[in-house]
Amino acid sequence: MHAFFALTVGTVLTSIMRPAIVLCVLAACYHDPAPVAGPPARAPRANAAAHDPLGYLPIDSELVLSFDANQLLASGLWKLLEPVVSAKAGDALAKFQRLCGVDPLRSARQIALGLKGLGDPLGPSGVVVVRGLDRSAMMACMDRLVGAAPRVTIANGVVAVKAVPGEHPAAFTFANASTLVSVLGPTASPEALAAVIRSGAPLRGSPAFVELLGQIQTQRTAWFVLNGSSEVFDKLASLGFRPKAATGWLDLANEFSGTLRIQLDSEDRARNLVGLTLAQLGPAQPLVEEVELTSEGADVVLRVAMSYGQLEEAVWIFGAFTAGP
Repeated sequence: MHAFFALTVGTVLTSIMRPAIVLCVLAACYHDPAPVAGPPARAPRANAAAHDPLGYLPIDSELVLSFDANQLLASGLWKLLEPVVSAKAGDALAKFQRLCGVDPLRSARQIALGLKGLGDPLGPSGVVVVRGLDRSAMMACMDRLVGAAPRVTIANGVVAVKAVPGEHPAAFTFANASTLVSVLGPTASPEALAAVIRSGAPLRGSPAFVELLGQIQTQRTAWFVLNGSSEVFDKLASLGFRPKAATGWLDLANEFSGTLRIQLDSEDRARNLVGLTLAQLGPAQPLVEEVELTSEGADVVLRVAMSYGQLEEAVWIFGAFTAGP
């Protein structure tokens, strides 16, 4: 869990501001650094969901992921992730900061995603919410860059990015002065975004999700809920274990610790999966301070704690393994 999380968060970070990055790349010919104020954006009317950690996330999400951006950027893990983010973004983030005077990663306070279609080759679809950004600065910058980016349009405070082969379209706007809401996917449009803004916090109306959320220490640096229907679990299902759901949290306040909980359909299956997996933990022992795998009722629970030195080594080994020959 630990190495996989470290390698994939970098991808998440570069995708949360994907529309802005697209603008930077398409506006490569733009060189005037002088700020030019555009027309005032008409953002949607603010509502309680703008302040709700679950606000705007779709009720049909396969994956719900939330993390405290300030804690992440202040942690030792960020030293491992920053090169990944830089490599994926190229010079787009630096260009955006230079032209607009805004660093979207450093400005973000809390980031939440509700995604589905995790196996889609074009990328997942869903909603990304970023809290802590400055609407006035961001929208003024969008107005400056849009003329050099024919794929991008702005109307009534909504930025729409048309798709190209290999990508989904996207649209984003601000729900209040500091909460950016973005839709990604084949049906992403200003109309779809407006429906998301009107929806409020639909996940609050799901008893199953609220029950899973109760298992998580949401005050930690990051937490997630993963639906058992996701393709992520297909390989595990081939072994006779189809999870109903998985939840987890990660704490970076003091080195690295986390808990992963996989919910199965019976206590027997949970005990059997623990029995099959325990032998695989042996090689991981030197890489962690503590690792514990147990069954609690129908749940399989993995707890891990490690130093950043151990995390760095685990990430390196995992990266080398997945890179192949």
